Amino acid sequence: MVPPIPRTPEEFQALRQQTPSADRIAVAIAGLVQMGRAAGQSLSELQAQILAEDGLLEPATRSWLSQLIAQAWELTPPEAPASCSG
Repeated sequence: MVPPIPRTPEEFQALRQQTPSADRIAVAIAGLVQMGRAAGQSLSELQAQILAEDGLLEPATRSWLSQLIAQAWELTPPEAPASCSG
């Protein structure tokens, strides 16, 4: 079963407590894109965060993840404002 897309830091934390799977990674990326958009971040700002040195991922892995975020950005529609969700 595919978990729901996390929308809050608490939901991301709960997702981290679960065993990693392709589905959980995909929803985490979708949630990251949605939270970045909600915070007013551009794709380039979100990618800059991913590409920043963090000590956990090698540069090649961060670069790959940045490209994956760009694909998710294109495929994940922006959320409609609450007043338009009828």
